[in-house]
Amino acid sequence: MSEQLTSPRPALADVPAWVRQHYALVDSAQVDRYVEDFAPDVELRFGSHPPVHGRAAVRDALAAGHAKHAMAHTVINCWEAGDTTILEFDVRYTYPDGRSQLLPSVALIRRDADGLVTSLRVYLDKPA
Repeated sequence: MSEQLTSPRPALADVPAWVRQHYALVDSAQVDRYVEDFAPDVELRFGSHPPVHGRAAVRDALAAGHAKHAMAHTVINCWEAGDTTILEFDVRYTYPDGRSQLLPSVALIRRDADGLVTSLRVYLDKPA
């Protein structure tokens, strides 16, 4: 897999502040802080895995991911339509043994009127 993905990146001004703030917390593994961005009845789904429901269960699922590897998201594209935000990322996973991999990823995010995430669906091509 190529270590350099070549999609153009949006200007920082084109990425909403809430996205930048949320993913800064994700990338610094501050799970307890960034789950506050989720509605109590949030649904999380990674690819073909079964969905996880509720803030506590989502927190536990995300914490398990952070325990396996560090993450660094680079936004490639960002689109908003009504309550839905679509993000295209390059995401780098760095493992405790020092190896890392750069993967393309897409996140579909729905937020309620208060700005809380009600649905997060993440699609990435992550090798086993």
